[in-house]
Amino acid sequence: MTETSGNILEIDGIEVVYDNVIAAVHDVSLSVPRGKIVALLGGNGAGKSTTLKAVSTMLASERGKVTRGTITYDGMPVKNQDPAVMVGLGMVQVLEGRRCFGHLTVEENIIAGAYSRKLSKSELKNELEKIYNYFKRLKERRKSQAGFTSGGEQQMIAVARAMMAKPKMLLLDEPSMGLAPQLVEEIFNIVRELNVKEGVSILLAEQNTNIALRNANYGYIIETGHVMLHGPAQDLLSDPKVKELYLGISKEGRKNFRDVLRAEN
Repeated sequence: MTETSGNILEIDGIEVVYDNVIAAVHDVSLSVPRGKIVALLGGNGAGKSTTLKAVSTMLASERGKVTRGTITYDGMPVKNQDPAVMVGLGMVQVLEGRRCFGHLTVEENIIAGAYSRKLSKSELKNELEKIYNYFKRLKERRKSQAGFTSGGEQQMIAVARAMMAKPKMLLLDEPSMGLAPQLVEEIFNIVRELNVKEGVSILLAEQNTNIALRNANYGYIIETGHVMLHGPAQDLLSDPKVKELYLGISKEGRKNFRDVLRAEN
């Protein structure tokens, strides 16, 4: 793949194994068009986070590795790269659970994202103001200790910190987890705005299918490590199987996606 192909990320048939025994992802393929938002959807244990960590090369810290298939980012194969190298190449991941530095202020947390850019004081100030234009709530709390902010504010801090690295591609792992619906809407509005105005490509892993598909261009549904369904986000939102299994619109209760597909054949 070359940069002119239109995809900033291509995953082709990867398998991920932990401890040389446990296969968490099986033959997963997906692509992220440059400048678009792609949602990777599924429940707990489906393989979403594992797929993101395979892309950002963070599997080794959890004794995991890609044993089959290929990952290509911005025209380059991703294999055995140090995660710090990937950040330098413009790929930044916001991990599940927010992970702020609780003893630092909101602003100090955000500034930490720019450590590799070697900015002057004036450049850093300009970048901060640019970030605060998106995260107005954080500007109001810039001097507050991050550990005493709300879960939603900590999620915003994590995304703002990632954007300070000036990424070409952002990986978001469960950005809505544990947050009130109003805050989830606010965070996704910011994510969409960053995508449109900054041109950053986004791959997000989410259990909240409704909010993710309403903000994404394309979606993949993964279950037990397999991609079960994919398509344009609006098509998935209106798909009866997706409505039944992931949007809670069902008379029979939630089933396994594989069982539903088997019943149709």
